[in-house]
Amino acid sequence: MASTAILSYEADVNLFELIKQIGEHPAVRAYKMGIEAINSIGETVKMLDDPCDFRRRKSLYLASSLKDVKMMRRECRSRQRYGFNVELLERKELHELFSLNAPCAILNHDAAEVNPRKLTQALVRSAQRKGLKVFCHTTVNSYRRQGKRSFLTTQDGFQIEARHVVFATGYESQQFLRQNAVRLVSSYAIASTPVTKFPKGFQRPVIWESARPYLYVRTTADSRFVAGGEDVDFVDEARRDRLLPGKTKTLVGKLRKMFPHTAWKLATAWTGTFAESDDGLPYIGPHKDFPGAQFALGYGGNGITFAAIATLVIPDLISGTKNPDARIFRFGRESSSNH
Repeated sequence: MASTAILSYEADVNLFELIKQIGEHPAVRAYKMGIEAINSIGETVKMLDDPCDFRRRKSLYLASSLKDVKMMRRECRSRQRYGFNVELLERKELHELFSLNAPCAILNHDAAEVNPRKLTQALVRSAQRKGLKVFCHTTVNSYRRQGKRSFLTTQDGFQIEARHVVFATGYESQQFLRQNAVRLVSSYAIASTPVTKFPKGFQRPVIWESARPYLYVRTTADSRFVAGGEDVDFVDEARRDRLLPGKTKTLVGKLRKMFPHTAWKLATAWTGTFAESDDGLPYIGPHKDFPGAQFALGYGGNGITFAAIATLVIPDLISGTKNPDARIFRFGRESSSNH
């Protein structure tokens, strides 16, 4: 529920930088799989008993300052070169179309938003009708593989036996994986009261910016602002939570500066922790220390989109079907040192 549920195909690493880091084909394919993932979420929602407030959106990637304009132009050219539906908006055009003040922005036509609580509950209900059993507040203490079966033991001493296991345990996976290429980050978010009065003609894009850490903003079906950012390295929950009042004040100030003519009141603020990888991509697939298991770890700022990518890869890994995309997200993949 801490997710701000912005659905975008971009990783937190720009495409032209990702190409330098992991190579042309895997970088471009990772971005394109993000679009496929958003489309698959849209198709999945149609089959659920709740539309989950899923809406297609345009997104704006704002240059936070004049020094970022050169980088933004390069990123836009790079995406256009590989067939992504984007265009560069200069300051005047950006203000006329979206009432936003920034040196320039990349306008992207392939983004979306969703209600994360509704989506999670609808997915669980759908799976339960197909036989899924859900056990809440259950901690798994150990995992072992014996022959062609996996055995998991819970903290209460119960044992679960399965042919296949998928770990979709997010940043908490770091407790047992200890990946050096991953760091834990705390992010902060706010939401306005419903029926916020947006500027006339405002098209409600998903917004994020080039500064790091970046501010990200979207609207909701009941006309709220949801905004987040102010990320800091995670130390522990107590320190993370103590920062919330100050971070809330900063986010409120940034949002009011971005939308000076919009009337809104703060409804709530919260904080959550996530993990991010060096290349901004998720880790999907098997791990040498857990034979017989698959991992779906949506590291970075696009967890829901990355989770949908995992659903395009893991079934093939389990069934033994060749999936060339699996190499992009595997553990131990190449980094900039190999290119």
